[in-house]
Amino acid sequence: MGMFDNILQTDEQGNVIFNQWIEWEHFAIPNKPQWFREILRNIMALFQHCMVCTVLDGCYFVDNNCPPQPLHMRCECKKRKILLTKVKQKANAICDITKFTEYIFDENRSKGKNKIFNELGFTKDDSLFLQQEFCKQALKQYLLGNYKLKNLDKRGQRLAIPINLNNKTFYSGWILYPEGLIRNTTPFGGWVK
Repeated sequence: MGMFDNILQTDEQGNVIFNQWIEWEHFAIPNKPQWFREILRNIMALFQHCMVCTVLDGCYFVDNNCPPQPLHMRCECKKRKILLTKVKQKANAICDITKFTEYIFDENRSKGKNKIFNELGFTKDDSLFLQQEFCKQALKQYLLGNYKLKNLDKRGQRLAIPINLNNKTFYSGWILYPEGLIRNTTPFGGWVK
């Protein structure tokens, strides 16, 4: 790691990009453990704290690719600058293998997505490879700030992250949790245009 990695980085095309990561802050919400975090969020909601604001607390974003602040008229959220090294240390991607074994490759549940993966040369036997590849690629793209903000509600911020398989690029759906944890919600979310 170079001494300027917290300030400058290069993207996949070799372009220099400015790293300006922020951590979303809302009043007194711990990042872990998840069960305790959810209890506190629900208690705070009884005192009129916004569930959308509290779900974002502790989440890492690139400053120019995050939800707008304020989110509402009485919003108490703030952005706190953090170093890319911290994001890299903490960030992680998880994808349940059943997203492939019991969804993508299940003809009755996949809504035609099984055909897309079959045309890309994959079968149910490739589920473990796909799970690992999705996590690897999604984490890399997230750390580059290469994600699109999608729906935001009391359950969290959805992200569309590009995945490339056999020279075909498409978006996969993810949800962002505190400390840069991203969890796959859908393997295929549409083609990158």
